[in-house]
Amino acid sequence: MEIYFANVVEDLIVTALLVGVVFAYARDSQGRFSMKVVLGGIIVGVVASVVMAIMKQNTALIATGDWNMGIFVVSLVVAVVALVCAILARIVGKGGKDAASEQTGGASSVMRIIVLFAFTLFMALRIFYMLPDVINYPANFGISADNLISTDFAYRIIGYLAGIVVAVVACVAVAKAYKALNHRMMGLATGIVIAIICVVQTVSLVQIFIARRIIKAGTDLYSAAFSVTTWTSNNAVVFTMLILLVFAVLSIYVIVLSLRDDEPYANPAEHRKLRAKWRNRRRWAICVLVCILISMLTVTVVKDYANRGPELSPSEECEVHDGNVYVSLEQVADGHLHRFTYMTEAGVELENGKTTQGGVGVRFIVIKKPGSSAYGIGLDACEICGETGYYERDGQVVCKLCDVVMNINTIGFKGGCNPIPVEYSIADGYIVFPTDGLSQYEKTFK
Repeated sequence: MEIYFANVVEDLIVTALLVGVVFAYARDSQGRFSMKVVLGGIIVGVVASVVMAIMKQNTALIATGDWNMGIFVVSLVVAVVALVCAILARIVGKGGKDAASEQTGGASSVMRIIVLFAFTLFMALRIFYMLPDVINYPANFGISADNLISTDFAYRIIGYLAGIVVAVVACVAVAKAYKALNHRMMGLATGIVIAIICVVQTVSLVQIFIARRIIKAGTDLYSAAFSVTTWTSNNAVVFTMLILLVFAVLSIYVIVLSLRDDEPYANPAEHRKLRAKWRNRRRWAICVLVCILISMLTVTVVKDYANRGPELSPSEECEVHDGNVYVSLEQVADGHLHRFTYMTEAGVELENGKTTQGGVGVRFIVIKKPGSSAYGIGLDACEICGETGYYERDGQVVCKLCDVVMNINTIGFKGGCNPIPVEYSIADGYIVFPTDGLSQYEKTFK
């Protein structure tokens, strides 16, 4: 449950805060027209995300890297347009009260409308980038469950929905509370958030360029880009925390404003109305702070706890000779999960023409299938979660990273979070694994 709650909050909280502040900015910008523009952007982003999620889950047509590269490039262009127009609107808006003031005022309004559309497009692209994978989470954690009516599935869906609730509440609270801020401050807050997001997306774009060798290895640019991308990837939470701190400061500012009682009023009824307005905004600001606190704890403490997971059981002894690894059938006949490790040797030629480097522990698991003489056999790794491994919990085999419960009868077959199948045979009371076959997976466990 914790891992899905943490993943959803980490994926959505920045996007939710961005949507909330853009909506608040729109309400103060051009009235109903602006709100309709932002609502349209939200709808387009969500619908496009649903379509993308379905295509990712059911087809092989989506090249994620290509789509991400396009999203990042367009987002950067949109952010630059918003910045330029915001500066121009500020400059033009300072025109004096002369014959040209009406013309400069009209130009300033046009610039502000362009900024609004730029903010909305950036927001929609951000939704389109982050939401599809979140939509697909239930397919990933339900696909290997023995049935949907189970405690494990219930815990996972509760964590998933709780993460969505935190994000949605944060979004609504920001939109409600930040009505207290003036137009310039909301525009500045939106710009800061977009700038931080752009930094992260630019680094991700550089990573794509490195992976596709657009930035070639061995150059000074490659060395600099590699250092920056490595640091950013390892410290991605820092950028999330910066954005959360920006919203925390703004929320505290709204609370401070709400405690002031110096607005003019004509009669006691109007005074009560003003006090109720500020009380409402203060409550929403406190709600934002609570969501930010939950998010900060989630992306640090909760995520660390969830990813730590249970310790894998130690590898058991097996025989290695004559180019094979031998596991006794008697040793694995108890129906429990057994883990083994083969240390690769250097200089073994692989099927792809490369040779092994040696000294890498290739782990594999064996478990006797219930009510059968067959065995579930595969690497202690999968194509989705990598080498994190599997452990036994209440007679079930569970992925350590994503907490998906394996159907033991499907272990040995490709697909989903199942262990990667390996070559083996059974002879003379032993399960026999060719060492050459295990060496093919050396790269998986580096």
